[in-house]
Amino acid sequence: MKWTENYIVNIHDADMNGIVSASGILRYMEDASNRQMLAQKPSYEELLRDGYAFILSRIGLSVYAPLHAYDSITVETWAVASRGVTYNRCYRILREGAIVAEATSVWALVGVEDRKLHRVGEIPLNYWEDEPLELDLPVRFKIPSEVSLTLRGERTVLYPDVDQNHHMNNTKYPDLFCSFIPEMEKSRVITSVLSFVSEAPLGETLKIYCGEYDGMYYIRSVKADGSVNAEAEFMLEPIR
Repeated sequence: MKWTENYIVNIHDADMNGIVSASGILRYMEDASNRQMLAQKPSYEELLRDGYAFILSRIGLSVYAPLHAYDSITVETWAVASRGVTYNRCYRILREGAIVAEATSVWALVGVEDRKLHRVGEIPLNYWEDEPLELDLPVRFKIPSEVSLTLRGERTVLYPDVDQNHHMNNTKYPDLFCSFIPEMEKSRVITSVLSFVSEAPLGETLKIYCGEYDGMYYIRSVKADGSVNAEAEFMLEPIR
């Protein structure tokens, strides 16, 4: 069974072209899942109080049509049967009954203090489950060896980026990465795949490397110690 929430799209989620960005779309999806957790228990805050947090490992997003300010949308989200230390969740956004965007995600349940991974079933979760989505996106993501990445700039993790886990919130990454793609000024994201390797805490300086290959844009963020923070793949469509 799917959990459902209804929203009116906030004008502040629209970009310079009047289209809701990939980050904005993820925020609606994850807000719906947080509301499911709040209603069905344990909530995000209850998990955090008990010393646990869900950390996003990877997410694949397909956007079939642009969203605009004041659109009335329905967001569906549901947990998917999981095992080991992998927790799966899906999302869907509909406008007037038509599917606008879908996403699949993989999470880890981590001890806040000891960083221990907790296995499925170890901590009781009561969230509704349903069948997984089948999207035409890679289950696991790796930047192809043919891609030549070049340094495009740096970005410091600031106060507005950080959530209660004390690192950059995952919904901030698409907007951050797209800021280093010049073509974004006249385009919209139609697919994105993000893979998170290590957390970016407040004050961390990220080096952003970008490359293009076979119509796709690839981005890697690297922390000051040289470790990889996250990697992403984007497909864009020109705005008509």
